[in-house]
Amino acid sequence: MKLLMELWQVQEMRTALLVGSAVAIATACIGVFTVLRGQSFAGHSLTDLASVGGSAAYLLGVNQLWGFLAASVLAGLGMHAIGIERIRGRDVATGIVLATGMGFTSLFITLSMTGKSGGSAAVAVLFGSLFAINPQTVPLICLLAICSIIAMAVLWRPALFVTVSPELAHANGVRTGIINAAFMCVLGIGVALGSISVGAILSTALLIGPASCGLLLASRMRDAILSAGIIGVISIWIGVIVSYESYHWTGGKSWSVSFCIVAIILFIYLLCRILRSLGVINAVARRRAAVAHV
Repeated sequence: MKLLMELWQVQEMRTALLVGSAVAIATACIGVFTVLRGQSFAGHSLTDLASVGGSAAYLLGVNQLWGFLAASVLAGLGMHAIGIERIRGRDVATGIVLATGMGFTSLFITLSMTGKSGGSAAVAVLFGSLFAINPQTVPLICLLAICSIIAMAVLWRPALFVTVSPELAHANGVRTGIINAAFMCVLGIGVALGSISVGAILSTALLIGPASCGLLLASRMRDAILSAGIIGVISIWIGVIVSYESYHWTGGKSWSVSFCIVAIILFIYLLCRILRSLGVINAVARRRAAVAHV
């Protein structure tokens, strides 16, 4: 506790923990639905295309969040217009589009590196750092996180209905096209928030990792989202603290905060898989159900 109080006095730590926690909770809500809808591929694709916007914003001297947000939301709507299933069935075309996006990212980063920004462009766009976020951007990030959570709360029932039984939802008058388009916009916001936090390359881990753990631990949607949010926040806090303290362990060369966060998420996911395979999680779930029944 004393260590946390001391670290909280550091401006960079407060910013990293606040932003990371807000993003972790928002991406947990979005990520659970993303995994249930089988759109992890779409989330990964959006990160590749979001990097184009982030690198372009870096080159133009604009806040990277706007670049990530614009590129990921537009790409999400584009995927919806084409159709996710059709995209999955066109591996060659999809690969070319994503590779072209990364090519533009490489171009924008190279142009940025030739300017005054030096070699930090690639790290800032692709791998990010919670310690490098401008404090003035924090309110905007928190606002986007809150808006995405509210949007998921509104989309909760229809999106779940469309996910479980799209034909039945359509037959009952649910506007599946609007629901799917709205979800892809929210998914784009989640990718943008993850990109500004841990970088475009690693944002999929923050979006999908805790959500997958939550679905392994819980059988109900609300419990899965709650578990995913807790796991995401824990991963952020441990990763940030380990990265900050590693400066004293490695002789002045800190470990990347994005690496630390993703490593913690991977460790928790593997632990959940092991516990699930051993039947520990199922036994706990049955015990809780028995207690609730009594």
